[in-house]
Amino acid sequence: MPSSLQRLIACGLAGLAGIAVTLLVAEQTQADAFDRLTEERLGRVHEAVTTLQTRRTSQQRIGPYREYRVNLHVHSAFSHDSRGELPAIVAAAKRAGTDVLMFTEHPADHYDFVTDGHSGLHDGVLCIPGAETNGLLTFPKASMAGQGTLEPADYARRVRQQGGLSFLSHLEERLDWNLPGLTGCEIYNTHADAKEEERLFASLQNPLWLLRIASLIKAYPQEAFSALQDDPRLYLDRWDELCQIAPHTGVSANDAHENVGVVIKLAADGKVAITDPLDDPLLTLDLALVKPLLPAVDQAAEGTASEGAELFRMQLDPYEYSLRHVGTHVLAREQTRPGIEEALLAGRAFVAFDWIADSRGFDCWVRGSTQRHELGSVVPWTEAQRLQATAPLPGHWRVIGDGRCVHETDGATLDFPVPAPGTYRVELSLDVAGEPHLWVLTNPFYLRDR
Repeated sequence: MPSSLQRLIACGLAGLAGIAVTLLVAEQTQADAFDRLTEERLGRVHEAVTTLQTRRTSQQRIGPYREYRVNLHVHSAFSHDSRGELPAIVAAAKRAGTDVLMFTEHPADHYDFVTDGHSGLHDGVLCIPGAETNGLLTFPKASMAGQGTLEPADYARRVRQQGGLSFLSHLEERLDWNLPGLTGCEIYNTHADAKEEERLFASLQNPLWLLRIASLIKAYPQEAFSALQDDPRLYLDRWDELCQIAPHTGVSANDAHENVGVVIKLAADGKVAITDPLDDPLLTLDLALVKPLLPAVDQAAEGTASEGAELFRMQLDPYEYSLRHVGTHVLAREQTRPGIEEALLAGRAFVAFDWIADSRGFDCWVRGSTQRHELGSVVPWTEAQRLQATAPLPGHWRVIGDGRCVHETDGATLDFPVPAPGTYRVELSLDVAGEPHLWVLTNPFYLRDR
């Protein structure tokens, strides 16, 4: 049998070989988030984000709607791949500035995700039960037990008949889907973003690499998590196509599980067991080999910890940082399930990467000669209409009309005379440590020819 040292060397060589291959690929394409996880870069990003927060101005929203920050695509211990308990998730949501959690559990026979799922107001955070199933994020009003084998189109139609919501999920796997009855689709998915980062995604499977970057994660937890952010252009292009067929509300997907990381526990005979946060085994190594990587386990060598004691835990995706990374800001009359659902159905929402800066107060509307139209509005086009917006921070604006950029400008405000009927939405980017980052993505206005 190979020794622990041999296994360690073999693991390291395999990791190096994988990295060498992906390096060759990266040279031909682009650097991924693996390259962003350096102390120098994360420090610059942290400083830039801190500066942006100090320069941010508060804005008062006009009109009858209040702004609620919503996280969709959230998993808890109901799902097989999460251990999150509701009180801890709610506490993390409050720290992230979230008002509503829309859970999307993986269905299973031992519970009903609608009737047993998290619902109601918990410490000021509204919880709405739902599931990730049949390629959808779905929020039915009544039990869907026994209907999991329906085709996706039939499933979405059944949910819509109940008055519930369904969003197309993981567009990278379903670019050819166009289902009647959908409320909308994800326009950003954290897990999909991570999967595109080939070297980072491969490295996340290597517990020894995770141990090496532990101090970096501890120093810059949000910046390290959000290093994976890229422009979701594949999603946005498909969303634009769908919106020209019918209105589709765009939402962000946190895909929050809190299941990426490494745990070290003391084992018998001077060894340690390395597992993932779900307690699935990864490696068993001699304590002496691990100690140089983790001075914190020295106490075990002195006999002060018993077998099974947890010596170290590093969580790469705590709920707080996952939920803060991106959110869907919904304009609703009240913080109730009917209020949030009505707003999502109407498309009164924008997506924001709030890890960069708090986007609350961002406002975007179409102004006619006498009337203001909110996000998601479907109205006749007139020559007097102007697409206008204000933001808490100045940035670079892009107006997207029928899937192509029709206007660009810089500043804290936008004022664009709408030249023709079409489907119009807005993107706002900020400079973060010398790199442009998408900050806000609005839902479209549907300005129709009479």
